[in-house]
Amino acid sequence: MNEKTTYRAIFYGANPIAAGTERDLEYVDGGYQQTVTLEVTEDGATVRRVFKIGHVTEEPISYRYVEDLHDAAGEADVPN
Repeated sequence: MNEKTTYRAIFYGANPIAAGTERDLEYVDGGYQQTVTLEVTEDGATVRRVFKIGHVTEEPISYRYVEDLHDAAGEADVPN
C-alpha cells in the first residue's frame, strides 16, 4: 500500500516567496492544511507570511497570501 504523507502546494502572492513557488506539505489529520505560514529572511529581518488554501481541484493545491505576521515584542526598525 502506498500512503502519501505529503502533497504538492503552490503559493501565490505579491512577494518573491510566493511567486508561484511549489512546495511539499504534510497532510494534517488526513487532509490539506487550511492555513500555512512561511518564514523568510529579507534584509536581515525575519518575515512570516500567512497563506490560506484556495479552491481545491488537483495538485498542486493553491494557497493565496493573506497577511504578514509581526512580532509585537520585536525591536523597532528606527531607534529613538
